[in-house]
Amino acid sequence: MMTKRKLKLPFMLKVMRFNIHLLTLISPPLAARVVNHLWFKTCRVAEPRREQNHLETAEWKTINVEQNKIQLYIWGQHNEPTILLVHGWNGRAAQLGLFAQDLVEQGYRVISFDAPGHGRTSANSTNLPEISRVIQKLSHEYGPFKAGISHSFGGLCLLHAVREGIEMHKIICIASASNAERLVEVFAAILQIQPRIIDLHKKLLEQQFGEEMWKRFSMPEMVKEITIPGLIIHDEDDMDVPMKSSKLIAQEWPNSELVITAGLGHRRILRDKIVIRRVTSFIGDKE
Repeated sequence: MMTKRKLKLPFMLKVMRFNIHLLTLISPPLAARVVNHLWFKTCRVAEPRREQNHLETAEWKTINVEQNKIQLYIWGQHNEPTILLVHGWNGRAAQLGLFAQDLVEQGYRVISFDAPGHGRTSANSTNLPEISRVIQKLSHEYGPFKAGISHSFGGLCLLHAVREGIEMHKIICIASASNAERLVEVFAAILQIQPRIIDLHKKLLEQQFGEEMWKRFSMPEMVKEITIPGLIIHDEDDMDVPMKSSKLIAQEWPNSELVITAGLGHRRILRDKIVIRRVTSFIGDKE
C-alpha cells in the first residue's frame, strides 16, 4: 500500500491561507465572500508530452456554450457509436486520452472537451451546473451517447446532465467525489478555513444554487432514480478522493458494479491498461 508523503506546500497556497486567516480576524463576512470567490476559481496545469500526443491524433473543434468557447477533441468517424469523456476539476480532456485511443480501435467515435476555465477553453472559473450545460449542448450536437466516462468531479457533472435529460446508455465513473458537501470539507481542510467561515460560505452557495443544492449535487441521491448500467472504479490508495465515496455511490445505484484497484492513486488510474480495457469491455457488453 502507498504511504502518505509530506509534501512541500506551494507558496501561493500559503499566501491564500494567510490572507483568509487575516480576513477572518478583520471581517468574517468578507472572508466568506473571498472563500466563495476562490471556490469557483480554476487553475491550468501544463500537459505532459504523453497527453499532447493524444491530442495530436484528434480533430479539434470549438463550440460556443453561453459565454464560453469550449475546446473539443474528436477521435474516430462521425457515423460510429459515440463515447463522451468528462475530466475532473483542474483537469483536462487529454488526461483521458488513452481511453480514446483504445475505444477508437474498438470502432467508436470519442468526444472530449476542456471544461470552462480548464485546458484550452476560455474563462478562469466554473461550477457544476455550467459544466453540465456544456455536456447537454454536446449531447444535442453529437449525441445520443452510447456511454460516458468521467473522472473525479466530472462524475457529478455527468450525472447531473443525465438527470437533466441527456440520453446515455452506460456510465463509467472513475474516482468520483460523492457530493458537493464533501468537496466543501476538502476545500476547507486544504485552505485551513475556520468552521464559521465555511458556514457563511455554504449560505452563499445556497443563495446561488438553492437550499436544496446539497441533495441535488449529491451522486448517491442522483443515482437512486437512474436505471442506466454503471461501472464505478476507485483506487484504494487514492489520496485525493477517498474510496468510501464510490462505495456510497455504489450502494445507492441499483444497476452498478464497483471495481476497486490498488496502487494507482487518483490520476495514474487513467493510464492503467487493465482499467482501460475493463472500461472498454463494459461499454461493449450487451445490456
